[in-house]
Amino acid sequence: MTGSLTATAAAHAAQARSANGFTGARPRTTPVGRARPAHLPAAFATTGPSPWVPLTNAPPFDPGSMLLESDGTVLVHSEPPAGGPAAWSQLTPDSTGSYVNGTWSQLPSMPGGYNPLYFASAILPSGRMIVEGGEYLGGTPTWTNKGAIYNPVSNSWARVAPPGGWANIGDAQSNVLANGTFILAQACQNCTSSNGTLSTAQALFNETGNNWLTLPGYGKNDPNDEEFWSLLQSGKLLTVDTWATPTTEMFNPSTFTWSFAGNTVRSPVNTPNAEIGPAVGMPNGNVFVVGAGTSSDDAPTPCTTSSAAATALYSYAAAKWQNGPSIPTLDGMQMDSADGPGSILPDGNVLFDVSPCVFNAPLAFYTYNASSNTLSSVPDVPNAANDSTYYTRLLALPNGQVLFNDGSNQMLVYAAGGTPNPAWAPSIASVSSGTYAPGQKGSLSGNQLAGLDQGAAYGDDVQDNTNFPLVRITNSATGVVTYARTYGWTSVSTAPGASSSTNFTVPSSTPAGASTLVVVANGIASQPVPITIS
Repeated sequence: MTGSLTATAAAHAAQARSANGFTGARPRTTPVGRARPAHLPAAFATTGPSPWVPLTNAPPFDPGSMLLESDGTVLVHSEPPAGGPAAWSQLTPDSTGSYVNGTWSQLPSMPGGYNPLYFASAILPSGRMIVEGGEYLGGTPTWTNKGAIYNPVSNSWARVAPPGGWANIGDAQSNVLANGTFILAQACQNCTSSNGTLSTAQALFNETGNNWLTLPGYGKNDPNDEEFWSLLQSGKLLTVDTWATPTTEMFNPSTFTWSFAGNTVRSPVNTPNAEIGPAVGMPNGNVFVVGAGTSSDDAPTPCTTSSAAATALYSYAAAKWQNGPSIPTLDGMQMDSADGPGSILPDGNVLFDVSPCVFNAPLAFYTYNASSNTLSSVPDVPNAANDSTYYTRLLALPNGQVLFNDGSNQMLVYAAGGTPNPAWAPSIASVSSGTYAPGQKGSLSGNQLAGLDQGAAYGDDVQDNTNFPLVRITNSATGVVTYARTYGWTSVSTAPGASSSTNFTVPSSTPAGASTLVVVANGIASQPVPITIS
């Protein structure tokens, strides 16, 4: 093993890897060429009122990972059944700020030979998007160490060399620390060989120098493989040990070390498969973790496990774990999230989906009610009968809605997110000017500009955090909405009252006249500031 493992973690890892018939890194048990949801007609019927609204313009491709750019657009990776291509598309909201009525455009292809599936990703403080690793390249299991950065200003990609000595990265988790530094896990080393090893290593990306500082995982209790990283309001990263349940750990960015964060009560880890569901931070600082169940029934094996799956809640104020509500069974089947998405809603509750056992269908949705520690059912999406959690995605949008896709060409918006507590909103302290011309640069400062949580979450296969400031400009006479691209964020801290600043560029399409400017983070907007577009 790379780094330092306890005897328990090492034994657990060896046992799980042996059970999967693989002496190196644990492979995904469901093939990449899995059955995908059937494409639905452009207009489909729903029974009764539904919180789900289909996009007016269906994507002309099979969507996968989604990230919110700092200009308010959504970048979506194309992920067909054969594996990830090098293609990305951009969803641009309409002039009222509606994503339902948004339009699509094609981005340039990623650098040659880099066509990943299940990879690390983030929007950096420069506003650029970084993509690292991938479990597959073009449908072939590779655990690649390739990487690339997309620059939205030049509309171009550039390669990123891997951290020193890393032969593989794979489907690794990542995050952006409170100070804006991108941190990346290594899932395994020499993954495709018979003597490959799971890894405890991390690396920090220097965006200015385009290079890495590698860390051996000081004090890490178990391998990184299949874990999530959730940014706490303290600035530390929280994870649940998938290879040494029921332990959990925290990463301290000041010392680059890991330490024990307590044991979960009922473990959310699926031990036979070392899988876990999304861990979604909430405005109160707590983290809700959707459990992956206890079943070893892996699709296409039918789900025969009937016990209710656990969820877990990390209490930030008490610094300890407690039980979350059990996930109800469906037709006698255990429902869980062995890989799957969750997203914070504006009212502080969590939207997530579940499916039977490991990678089976059908899909069901719930909201976690933060104030009562209970679950409420949510009406199904139209294609729920064909869906499993691990090929669905959720993204927190700046208008308070949540964007959903299930790998089919029908994308939906969840439009029932509730009303936020005003104390959760960003607050603008100063703006560089009261008058801006289209194309002009500006800056602003304030508090909670990155919000109090990270938006949506998934785990090692997908990261789509939105804890950074967006600048939305609305024309007072016409209601036309534009988003000024932000960059140079000084912090993405989710701590209450955290101060920071950002630069922005007013879009050339911004109409002239009296307008208002707000900062938006994770779907919650600040109080408006009056400005004039000259």
